[in-house]
Amino acid sequence: MPKALFFTIHEEKKNRIIEAAIKEFSAQLYEKASINQIIKEADISRGSFYQYFEDKDDLYFFLIDTVIKTTSYNFLKEFVAAQPKNVFSVYKALLFYNLQLLSDAKYQAFFKNMYLGMNYHLQQELRVIFSAIRNEMLEGEFDKLQEKSGYEGPYFQQLMSMLELNNRDLLMLYISDSVDANTVMEIYQLRVQVLQGKRRSET
Repeated sequence: MPKALFFTIHEEKKNRIIEAAIKEFSAQLYEKASINQIIKEADISRGSFYQYFEDKDDLYFFLIDTVIKTTSYNFLKEFVAAQPKNVFSVYKALLFYNLQLLSDAKYQAFFKNMYLGMNYHLQQELRVIFSAIRNEMLEGEFDKLQEKSGYEGPYFQQLMSMLELNNRDLLMLYISDSVDANTVMEIYQLRVQVLQGKRRSET
């Protein structure tokens, strides 16, 4: 999270820093992204950068959180209004949303680099961000989703973890240009049918 000073600066300057960071992280994987290039593009000093952020990590994860929340507002609003019937439809909608981000001309390279540059550290940090967004989206819905799933608490958490891993795998498949978005959604549906069939065989 940026330091308090960042939230007090002029909106134009704030947006300039954000856009410069998006540009750099879109052009480079996380490891190769340069703070020097960001401050040059944003027209700020190195000293100013460290008054606003602790380090590159701080800026990067703030950026991901900001972009996702900015682009997801209408999606989440419509999705919650639709009242998802089960946890599988939740993750199907999240997968579809991520495929849209990866097709968005403005953010396509940014999110593609995010997935391609994923290491253990980034994976753990991103899991926290995505979980917070998921929890915000599903506020008040967890009990209903768990009840409809037929799984007890710990097993329901495991089911959500499996669906998150499935979504990540399918997004990487899409990024590799192996399949198109429609095929990704078909594969998701097929895998879900296998999971649901396994659950029915256990009951």
